[in-house]
Amino acid sequence: MLEIHERTDTNGYEKAIATIQNENIHIVESMNGSEVNGYGIYSFDENGLRIYDFSSSELEITDGIIRTILFKGMLGGLNRCDFSVRDSEKNAKLIKLGFIEKNDGSIEDIGVFMSQCKNCSENN
Repeated sequence: MLEIHERTDTNGYEKAIATIQNENIHIVESMNGSEVNGYGIYSFDENGLRIYDFSSSELEITDGIIRTILFKGMLGGLNRCDFSVRDSEKNAKLIKLGFIEKNDGSIEDIGVFMSQCKNCSENN
């Protein structure tokens, strides 16, 4: 069964977070049983969420990881998300999944964005 959980530390992700200039880094992992099959790295502050990196070999898992981070932000009262993903292939995935547009790397209103997803709005 696929589950996405917040990590309590950054062990094993030192290389991925080495270039991120933020001390408030959080990581979620996608788990299939005991196997990690994806992750997302993000931070948040009073201005909103910032997603730095993610990884998964499946688009559906990537979608779930990003939506989990967005939902966590909404629960924390945040309504904006900026994407600071440096990898062009990962940005192409974000565009394909509808999180960002080619020339815009942010979601201005997470609540509106999530309400446009049938499965997300049914779970709220």
